[in-house]
Amino acid sequence: MRNGLRIFTLGIVCTVSFIYGCSLGGNPRSASDRIAKNNQAREAEAWPGEPCGEPCSPDPEKAWDVVRVYYGTDRKPTGDPKPNDFYGAEPSVLQYGICEVSIPGSHDYGEIERPSIWKLEFNENPDRHVMLQSVEAVQEEQFLKDLQDEVKYSESDEAFVFVHGYNVSFAHAARRTAQMAHDLKFQGPPIMFSWPSQGKLPGYVADMTSADFAKEHVLEFVEKIARDSGAKKVHLIAHSMGNRIVTDVLKNLSEQSLYRDVPKFNQVILAAPDIDARTFKYEIAPKITQAERVTIYASSNDKALKASQLVHQGRRLGQGGVELTVFPEQKFIDMIDASQVDFGLFELGHASYADGLLVDVKRTLSGAPVVSRGLTAHESHYAWLVPGPIQPVEEQPSGIQTASLETLSPEVAVQEVPQETATNSRWTWWKIFWPF
Repeated sequence: MRNGLRIFTLGIVCTVSFIYGCSLGGNPRSASDRIAKNNQAREAEAWPGEPCGEPCSPDPEKAWDVVRVYYGTDRKPTGDPKPNDFYGAEPSVLQYGICEVSIPGSHDYGEIERPSIWKLEFNENPDRHVMLQSVEAVQEEQFLKDLQDEVKYSESDEAFVFVHGYNVSFAHAARRTAQMAHDLKFQGPPIMFSWPSQGKLPGYVADMTSADFAKEHVLEFVEKIARDSGAKKVHLIAHSMGNRIVTDVLKNLSEQSLYRDVPKFNQVILAAPDIDARTFKYEIAPKITQAERVTIYASSNDKALKASQLVHQGRRLGQGGVELTVFPEQKFIDMIDASQVDFGLFELGHASYADGLLVDVKRTLSGAPVVSRGLTAHESHYAWLVPGPIQPVEEQPSGIQTASLETLSPEVAVQEVPQETATNSRWTWWKIFWPF
């Protein structure tokens, strides 16, 4: 009886301690992690040649900003007027619309703040969470008119189109698009295409089918944006399984350019691409002509891509490390290995491109050459490494040197990369078992 009481008391103490710890900072993070994240935000803001306008500043009359996101989708409407449930996972025809997402004033760079039971949060609150506030489906003509007006009155003649990946709902895709635009301080309209992903971990096979179904709709949508939005530069950003769609669209447009006039995209960013590495290298990359530059972000720590490799019995393009896929013959393709960035267990280590990598994404969209972005040359001689998060001076790893403007190619800038060291955070052992 006495031993049972001791065990019960110990359980209560551990539970209270864990909840208290989580309440201190939301996601379990050490102090150095938070310092690194704030430094990344400051560095992104200080990058020369990139405007930072008033729309990025908090509205003094409320505790949050509102980002307007233009969208295309082939999801079937549910009939539910609530923004989070407006679209479901069933496929439908191509539709257009506009939604609004609020970003709290307390927003952390690279995060999508959501309610957490460990902070006793059971409902969304715009003062603390990134929220989808409204969804409005509109006709194609009205969509293009509003988009043209926004491009016309923006501080740049640019737009980006984001295509999400596996296990993503419409609402989450909208929140991610708005968060990227907000954190990148992007001056043009943010646009997304949301295909009918199941939004569930077990839905991988069904999502592959839905992604293939969406290819023609995405091609029609992005071509219409490039032709009719009024933007002089249109960037494409894809994540995870969304790359399966975007790379096929690029291949088809390049093939069709032989017999008809097709638009050309500026920067194309493929983040954690869940597509077969050999297929892309030998069948798709050589045919791409309708992109000024393609940047691929890969990681050896991506758990979702490791699982995908087991399913497909083949290496995925988004996997980094020693066997990183490189493109010595396609000079317009930059391969970036982000394995040194702390992916943790945030969404299975599969969406952290929107944290530390936002700094480099910002520089990529500005058109900065890869040799000038503070990256480290990869041992393969044909790729680059994203150094780990910016740390306090005493924690800086001494073995990493960054490429400078004088570095002409990875071949002349290869540096020894130190082995990954264990994090001294008090949360490290929890991360092994607790994916929150």
